[in-house]
Amino acid sequence: MKSVVKVFLIMALAASVALSLAGCAKKSGPVTLQMWVNGRDSYIGPDEQKKPQEEWYISQAIKRFEAKNPGVKIEITVPPDAAEAHQTFKAAGLAGNAPDIANLWSGQFIFPLKDVIQPLNTLIPKDDLAKLSGWDTVTLDFKQGGPILGYPTPDNQMCFFLYNKKIIKDCGLDFDKDPPRTTAAFDAALAKIKAKGYLALASDEGGFPAYYIYIAAYWWKQLTGIDQILKENTGAAKFADDKGLLASLQYYHEAYVKGYVNKDAATSSNSWNKFLEGKVALMPQVSTVVSDAEKALGAENVGAILPPDMANTTGLMNRTIGGPGQCLVVSKNSKHPDVAVKFLSFLNSKAEVLEFYKVQSKVPVRNDISVAELNLKAGTVPAQLLDFSKSYTYWVDNSLVQSVSNDLYKLVPLVMVGKMTPAQLAEQFDKDVAADQASAKK
Repeated sequence: MKSVVKVFLIMALAASVALSLAGCAKKSGPVTLQMWVNGRDSYIGPDEQKKPQEEWYISQAIKRFEAKNPGVKIEITVPPDAAEAHQTFKAAGLAGNAPDIANLWSGQFIFPLKDVIQPLNTLIPKDDLAKLSGWDTVTLDFKQGGPILGYPTPDNQMCFFLYNKKIIKDCGLDFDKDPPRTTAAFDAALAKIKAKGYLALASDEGGFPAYYIYIAAYWWKQLTGIDQILKENTGAAKFADDKGLLASLQYYHEAYVKGYVNKDAATSSNSWNKFLEGKVALMPQVSTVVSDAEKALGAENVGAILPPDMANTTGLMNRTIGGPGQCLVVSKNSKHPDVAVKFLSFLNSKAEVLEFYKVQSKVPVRNDISVAELNLKAGTVPAQLLDFSKSYTYWVDNSLVQSVSNDLYKLVPLVMVGKMTPAQLAEQFDKDVAADQASAKK
């Protein structure tokens, strides 16, 4: 970064001398950027969280950037709560002391923060605009040509069912050759797994409702369509009248009633460990954890399948939830937005993205990275994820206004275990929207 150094002229000099002095009026100066890094499913993977901070990928990336940019220093902080970080960032921005860079969730999570986020339209290199996907997820209100509020993180996070191949084979099933592609076939498979004495499906819904967010939300979007969901966000339509939402919630609940899901799903916190120990057949998961599963169970014993299709009412078929669900934004109070963007561009550079994929199992947002460059083997889950990424549908929770999304996270586990009906949750969503609109009028 260059800062203007005041040059005081003692006396008027010849024009040529003045121009010469003006040419020397700028010089490099030290720059320190503060950065918030999301501690969940972002730059700090589950395995990395067990390591010292200096061994994290993001810490190593910062060192590489600082080495290439003498005088620049980047200091990172991990907020204690990824969800609350959005409101904390807004409050800090209004107070004028937000970090220069913040790792936040994309879509509707950053749109309400537009007043404290620096639009990047004029700062983003043209090459990045051409070679990165996901710009729609950080463009205000998803409207093409609008203010670009950040960079997508360098991954397309894919959602799917991770499964234990040994268990599936022992149950007389072959998901490699014949994965269940309808909910009826999926139910039949889960029934076989349960009858064999295995826990068919596990999730810690109380901590984060992964089964709904990663899987069941796909059925909602498949049945309803995103245009209708966006209307419900504004009160132009009612969540309570959304048959797709109600159907997805009912099916989500029925999996629990039939005993396919762990009984303590609403309060458990160790389902992932049970999967890694080989005690669970399937688990709703994302790309980040694949490498951990392969280390624990052996790559040859880990598989992935798309969620089954519930119906073909919107034309959305054979897909999954996914996309860059997180982003990196620059605060309006940053004194060095150009340096901040230079760092974000660096993180998304081809060389740096390939470094990132040595640590985490995600899918590139860059369109110029080949399977060979990722060193992927045919038939492995990481290779499958590349196929999944070709036809994903963007996260439903990131498409909801924050009040609705917050209640989805908090209350949907109650629907799973029968303490709340699908209709009651839908009605609560409508109340959230009404409360938002009433508050906006004050």
